[in-house]
Amino acid sequence: ADLEEKLQSLEEEIMANATNSGKLNQLMKEKEEAEAALEEKMDRWVYLTDLAEQIEAQKSV
Repeated sequence: ADLEEKLQSLEEEIMANATNSGKLNQLMKEKEEAEAALEEKMDRWVYLTDLAEQIEAQKSV
């Protein structure tokens, strides 16, 4: 949720600084980094969810 809030905040700052190319470049870089971090965390969540399901399935056997 923190990363999603950060992305929303960055989107708002990007819109507010659309005519300031220096600030816009910095914000775009921060946004790309936040999106990459969010994607990594989502991939990790999927992996852990799958792993938990496999463990539960083995308990049933």
